[in-house]
Amino acid sequence: MKRVAQLERPNECLWGISQVTSFMLGKWSSHHSEVFLGNQNKSCNSSQEMWIERTGVPQIDSTGVGNSVVHKRSPLHRNQKSPSLTKLSSRDGQKSKKPVCKFEEGQDVLARWSDGLFYLGTIKKINKLKQSCFIIFEDSSKSWVLWKDIQTGATETGEMVCTICQEEYSEAPNEMVICDKCGQGYHQLCHTPNISSNVIDSDDKWLCRQCVFATTTKRGGALKKGPNAKALQVMKQTLPYNVADLEWDAGHKTNAQQCYCYCGGPGDWYLKMLQCCKCKQWFHEACVQCLQKPMLYGDRFYTFICSVCSSGPEYLKRLPLQWVDIAHLCLYNLSVIHKKKYFDSELELMTYINENWDRLHPGELADTPKSERYEYVLEALNDYKTMFMSGKEIKKKKHLFGLRIRVPPCPPNAAFKAEKEPEGTSHEFKIKGRKSSKPVPDHREVTNGVERKGKKKSVCRPPGPYTRKMIQKMSEPSILEKEPVIVQESPILDSPSTTGEI
Repeated sequence: MKRVAQLERPNECLWGISQVTSFMLGKWSSHHSEVFLGNQNKSCNSSQEMWIERTGVPQIDSTGVGNSVVHKRSPLHRNQKSPSLTKLSSRDGQKSKKPVCKFEEGQDVLARWSDGLFYLGTIKKINKLKQSCFIIFEDSSKSWVLWKDIQTGATETGEMVCTICQEEYSEAPNEMVICDKCGQGYHQLCHTPNISSNVIDSDDKWLCRQCVFATTTKRGGALKKGPNAKALQVMKQTLPYNVADLEWDAGHKTNAQQCYCYCGGPGDWYLKMLQCCKCKQWFHEACVQCLQKPMLYGDRFYTFICSVCSSGPEYLKRLPLQWVDIAHLCLYNLSVIHKKKYFDSELELMTYINENWDRLHPGELADTPKSERYEYVLEALNDYKTMFMSGKEIKKKKHLFGLRIRVPPCPPNAAFKAEKEPEGTSHEFKIKGRKSSKPVPDHREVTNGVERKGKKKSVCRPPGPYTRKMIQKMSEPSILEKEPVIVQESPILDSPSTTGEI
């Protein structure tokens, strides 16, 4: 099968957005939004009917992959406008070219979210100055998305242009190759990694980088076995951007270009991402292939080396946890999931810890009997008063606890200890809760060697019931339990991971 594109696109290659979305959609995910907001997601049948009514083309399943690719989007916190995109240089010293706007208002597209996954949406506004589009998603949430994170279908005109450089020419040794999934064209030297001439001479199917990621990435970790998983491992050897051009903050947690991971999409370090201890880049949970179990939000207790730095499979090793780390990490996850600050130490916190005990990879603490765990957790909550806040500080029950500053725990490795910049709080979503009426303990004024305690100020108690409410069981299981992930159950994380072994 000849896959070099001609100047005129053949009729069988006329793929519209319905087809490119269809191959990525496969079977619509039946899972609900991953965190907090109770979105009203449409069922698979209604989504299918909507596409048939809109385009007249039925959806087709993605080949070779049994997982859903386009997921129901979690609105989360990205409803603010994106900053202007700083121009990135092309790889291998190639001359950078200003992106050309290929979008239209009302166009259906796939947008990559901060979790590394694609979501279906419709363009409502286009900002050429900031190179972004205002998109309304399937769950009615809205957000500005950079052009680099938007995937479109092949144009329905007779022209075949390279998706990267927008040029029509196709001459050796830089011929244009058509993706067998989305129908879009790529010059051999424009695609990352470069397309070998052997691909042109072969009759085997070829998938572009976007399609490889779209058919392998998923919540809990990317596919580890199969032909597409092997193709992903090859794609991950190179990055679609120049790391040296990224402009990072002082703590190396965010960059101005919103460019992270192997996929080059947006990301949030304080959710489900791993930082490479060599290049310091952050990588989505959905894009890595070395995880044995789904991650928890803000869990940085790993030594991770990406495929680029290792020139092969990723390396992952779990760092040891203490009881204070377990309490901190689980309180942080509860605050992200439930959007509140205080939690019952026994009914809520311990329930969450016990339910996610295996996902915590507690190491030496793993053999602690279930009946003894609460004693150690409660001791940590009471001992680290500058980290945890008790409900009695705000005239509530003493068994309620929350984080004073809502940030994930800092791992005890040298890379993070070297950071001198204090970690800021996550302002993208707020936690309801009253401020403490008491100062942080262990901060007292000393004058001429005499310790002087501050006077207590009376705090007016607002109206309303203050009886202890019984915690009701959630009607739906947590997101970590809803997504079935095919992983090995072995707790050993010390050895390097390979695609074939995991």
